[in-house]
Amino acid sequence: MNKQLDPLKKAYDEIVIPEQLAAVTEAAIERARNERKRQRQKRTNRWVTRFTATAAGLFILFAVSVNTMPALASSLEDVPGLGKLVRILQFNQGSAGGGVITDSTDINVISLQKKDDLEHIAIHFQQNNQNQQHVNSFSVRYSEYPNTMTFAIGGVRRFTAEQDLAALLKSDLIEDAYLVVSLDDSLVRFNITLKKNVVYEVKEFKEPAQVVLTLKPDTSETSPPPVYSVRTASSPFGESQGIYEETLLGIEGVRTLKDRQGTFFVEAGYYGTEAEARTFLDELKTIYGFTDNLYIEKREALQVPEAINIDETVR
Repeated sequence: MNKQLDPLKKAYDEIVIPEQLAAVTEAAIERARNERKRQRQKRTNRWVTRFTATAAGLFILFAVSVNTMPALASSLEDVPGLGKLVRILQFNQGSAGGGVITDSTDINVISLQKKDDLEHIAIHFQQNNQNQQHVNSFSVRYSEYPNTMTFAIGGVRRFTAEQDLAALLKSDLIEDAYLVVSLDDSLVRFNITLKKNVVYEVKEFKEPAQVVLTLKPDTSETSPPPVYSVRTASSPFGESQGIYEETLLGIEGVRTLKDRQGTFFVEAGYYGTEAEARTFLDELKTIYGFTDNLYIEKREALQVPEAINIDETVR
């Protein structure tokens, strides 16, 4: 038995606490200040409390979910113009972050490069039309149903590269890439929806500042069951998604997604059974006072969500 435990002990001893923790904490403080300016102090405090608990969990977590694979270790050798490696992001329960607090940034280019079965998506930063030296504070979140990479980057005043999101559809692995609304005028968020299961890795570089997402098809065979999503109705891109997110602030798993018809909705969470989803939906109404209609949508693993019109009957 001891021999069986030795590899686990060795893996535990080698766990590296993510260097980006301080940067993420600073980013949280910056966002909290922005929330205070918007006179949403109560909700901001709830978010900070939740963030603190999550950050503390990083220090006691036994199993760290690290997506770095040997096949990706030297995959960036042929990508031109890369700066100095700052870190390979380590993902904890699907989330990671890095960068430093800065402002007045333009995300000026998002590029796609393919090599063999690998794809590299590089995010570039500028200030005053000059290459920025350090990446802004940012977070990345991987979620499923459908498989989605969500980037949130603070201190951004221009998003020239928004037009580059459409070019990412030339990828063999990407289903869609689109802007997500933010009520903070210095925070840019966008989603990359994947059409396949992938192995992913995110690296941060400096001098010049870049974030590079590397994707590789995951050839392992899986047949995950469907889930039952608790969500809002669909609506055009706009402030309504941000308001819904703030109403649901503090609930784990809240996200904004684009549906098959090109409209948007906010998902509060998803569950393995319809009964669990129904219980959660009722809790949102009774505990959180959510007064707008909520819907339950059955969804397969890689399925792009369907549009639900506001006049549909709650299921």
